Amino acid sequence: MKKLIVIPLIIYMVVLHSCSRSGKKGTALEKSDTKPSISNGDLSDKIKTTKSLQELYEKSKVAVFLIYTSDGEKYHQGSGFFISKEGTCISNYHVFAGTLKGEEIIKTLDGKEYKVSEVVSLSKELDYIIFKIENKKNQTFPFLPMTSKSPNIGESVFAIGNPKGLESTLSTGIVSSLRDEHTLIQTTAEITNGSSGGPLFNMQGEVIGITSSGMGEANLNFAINILAINLNL
Repeated sequence: MKKLIVIPLIIYMVVLHSCSRSGKKGTALEKSDTKPSISNGDLSDKIKTTKSLQELYEKSKVAVFLIYTSDGEKYHQGSGFFISKEGTCISNYHVFAGTLKGEEIIKTLDGKEYKVSEVVSLSKELDYIIFKIENKKNQTFPFLPMTSKSPNIGESVFAIGNPKGLESTLSTGIVSSLRDEHTLIQTTAEITNGSSGGPLFNMQGEVIGITSSGMGEANLNFAINILAINLNL
């Protein structure tokens, strides 16, 4: 049984490493003591009444955004999404690893850009980061509902991300397996460079994971199980 757990983890780390960036190492973002208000809602009521994949996609994509970071030499790109109306966000830790503080920007679907202001929580091991953006005008943002149930192997899922900067790209698949004591979701929904940090959904429109890595030729794609992350900060 131990081999069945170790082998997928090795594959996951190899895939994740293949997406890593080279260049000048910057100063990491510092964690803030500020605790945001995070809860399900906003898009929840709209999504609950939605049946088709097309409708789920249209209602969910507005909460997904592009992330631009810099290591001091090059700019890099990833994905993320809102988890509170105040502008609290979540993405992969590796999207921000080695970046210079003050050089992290998100771009929402309406073309507006916001600077990352502070880190709320992060885990290098689980590969996630929760952060806030500058919100001087006290805007409210569309945010996504989270699942309260672990996904089942074989159930249909879909992902929204920004591969190669192509915004709001939809991919579909199934849950192939649950790995590493259910902290990793293996899926056939394609995840490529630039999609890291985006949401993986069940067919109720609830986020079940944060997409993190993929190996297209082998159809091996992974997401961090959202239930493994403490969102009640």
